[in-house]
Formats: sequence, C-alpha cells, structure tokens
Amino acid sequence: MGAGALALASCATTAVTARLSGTPAISISVPLSSVGCTLNDVCVAVGTSSESAGLSAVGEFGTPKGRWIDLALPSTPSPLIVATACSGTQCLLGGSSPGADLLWVFDADHHALSVGTPPAGGIGIDALTCRHLDCALVDTGVHGVLRFSTSADGGTTWTVPTTMAWASRDAVTALSCGTVIDCAMGVLTPHHQFILDVSIDGGVTWTARPTPRAWTTLSSLSCQKSHCVALATTATSSKLVHTKNFATTWTARTLARGANALACTATTCVVVGQRTNDEPWLATVRDGVTAKAKLRYVPTPLLGVACGSKVCAAIGVTTLVSVPSPE
Repeated sequence: MGAGALALASCATTAVTARLSGTPAISISVPLSSVGCTLNDVCVAVGTSSESAGLSAVGEFGTPKGRWIDLALPSTPSPLIVATACSGTQCLLGGSSPGADLLWVFDADHHALSVGTPPAGGIGIDALTCRHLDCALVDTGVHGVLRFSTSADGGTTWTVPTTMAWASRDAVTALSCGTVIDCAMGVLTPHHQFILDVSIDGGVTWTARPTPRAWTTLSSLSCQKSHCVALATTATSSKLVHTKNFATTWTARTLARGANALACTATTCVVVGQRTNDEPWLATVRDGVTAKAKLRYVPTPLLGVACGSKVCAAIGVTTLVSVPSPE
C-alpha cells in the first residue's frame, strides 16, 4: 500500500460511485475466507472448510481485468488458511494443517499455487506481512506461545522463530512491518483486552503502545515506514484510523456502516462490511471523498478486501467483487 492513501482517513465528503457486480464463487459449500492482490494486480482468493462433506478447499485467481478463474490447489490434508500477504508477483497464504504450520505460495506470473516451507515447530500461522521480499509471520508454537519469524527472500527461508512468552495464548488481530525492523502487532488477550505492540528491532523486543480505551480490536493494519492505516472497532462503531508516527498517536474517522476489512492502493482505500440488516456495502475513499458503491449480485456481507497497485478485490462467503482503479 502506498503512503498516499494514508491521509484519506480524515475525509468527510460522501458521493456515490458506479455499480459493482459480484461474481459467484466456484463453490457454495466451502466459503471464501482470504484474499490478496499482488502489485501487478493479480488477485487470489481461497476458502477452506473442515465441515464440507467432500471438497475441503477452493481457490480462484483474478486477472487485472476482473475475470476470476479456477485455481488448482496443492494436495494438503485438511488445510485451514487464515492469513494472506502479497508483494510484487507472489502471495503467501498461511494457516495450518493438522498439528503444523501451513504455507502456500501463489505465483501471479504462472497462476500457480504451491506448498512453501514455514518455520519448523509451529502448529499454525496466525498472521503474515510482506514488503517486497521482506516478510514476517507470527505462528503458534507447540505450547501455545506465539513466535515471530522473518524472511528476506519472499518466504523461501525463515529465521529461527523468536518466542514471545509475554503473548502466551493471545490472539493476533493484525500484523504489519513499516520497515525491515519496525513492526506493529495487535493482539487480544484471553481476557479480551486489546493491546498494540511494536518492535523496532526486528521482533526481538516488543513494547505496548497506548491506544484509545474504547478500541476493542484493530484489524487490516498496513504500514509503510512510520505511516499506518487500519480499522479499529469499538463497542458501537468501526473507525478508519491513521498514524504518521508509527502508532504513537492516531487520528480516527467513524464509519457510517459496520466495517469488516480495509485495503489501500497508493491513492485509494476500499472499505467493506455490512449494514445493520446484513446487507453488504463497499466504499472507496479518495482525495477526501467517500464514494459508496452500488452493489449487484452480492447476496451476503463482504468479509475481506485486498489491493494491488491499482486493482482491489473483495470477497463474501460465496462472492467475488473486483474493484477497478478509478483512474
């Protein structure tokens, strides 16, 4: 995500954009759960399920023109994908297979998904983030303690995990690195307390940063250098939040609807979610203007969104929506 989009959080003007049409997913038995877009505007969407009678995973890739095509998946027993991070021409998809970390690698040039090699000794990847070839992940060790690992080659190899004993049994809600060594991570404690931790030494040490007491969680966090944008949730609303000093202070704008996910290009942010009656909604934020999209053929709330350089993609449980560049 480019830094230009980060100043969009303070906008106040509302407009209506052109209609966007949903595309039915290839399966209605396995819900889509994760989406990512590379910087060359090829997107990937996957869903995994332990409840489906036959099919346990589905995948599709989207072209820069918005066409969605079936994607062959690796032969992995009972896969569960929960996190996606993309860079120039590839995406990393992380989660778990029974008792182990699971890492898939999507090659946007060849439209292929293969099995990657995660750090040893994990039982499930919780969060992923990438900047070019520099990637980081948080997974869970065998004793339920979170671990932090980095990669300098796009996820091909990983450092020996650093155990974060202070985060034992915490749930990760967000992870993003603004530089190779500056990372921010949102967690929920077992007592449902939200904490935002930052590291300025590549994950060796972490320090809690104060956040507004009303925030109950933080998601869709994306940082570039000291600028970050994210979604914050309170007991009564969703907020688009922005920091210019790496999570020291934040500015916030309350969203009119319930938001589930946020993603940005260099100039435009896309927010997705649902209204109080579970009707899906999507809005773009650009140059101080929030534009609400008119959605067609989108029967359920939108749960996730990702952006490449110019193109974004959103997903519902059985629906894909391509969001072209407004330029």
